[in-house]
Amino acid sequence: MTDLPQTVRKQAFRCRAGRLLFFACTALALPAHAEVYKWVDGSGKVHYSDQPPTVDAQTVRGSSAAEAAITEQASQALNAREQDYQKRMKESAEAQAKADKEAEQARIKRENCDKARNNLTTLQNKPRVYSTDTAGQRVYLDDQARAEALASSQKAVSENCK
Repeated sequence: MTDLPQTVRKQAFRCRAGRLLFFACTALALPAHAEVYKWVDGSGKVHYSDQPPTVDAQTVRGSSAAEAAITEQASQALNAREQDYQKRMKESAEAQAKADKEAEQARIKRENCDKARNNLTTLQNKPRVYSTDTAGQRVYLDDQARAEALASSQKAVSENCK
């Protein structure tokens, strides 16, 4: 994860922290689902306990419908956060890819500009310019070919060096 931008790492950490918090709360809530016993002692006092008494006791249970609704809401919230996270990650990756592509295009344009300027400088400053033919032999440019190459180099400089 060291090659990811810092904002992406922060988002990933927040998502992991949110998941951890959700599962920790769920684990802590499990004892709340334990059975609770209710009984009345000999003096008429009502008692509640998670341990069954020696006398007959009524088992009290929480509302399973409410528990299901809470669980469903938590699940929906987690799914929504996960979708938001995935969307942000996708947008971040697309933005990074776009920035990388633009940087590569700028680098290529700089290289083309440098080459065009070098060619133009060579054509303007050196009296005898040559190229190599298919056989690898030097072929010196005549005045017409030199003028065409000079015009072509000037056009390349104007296009690539903006």
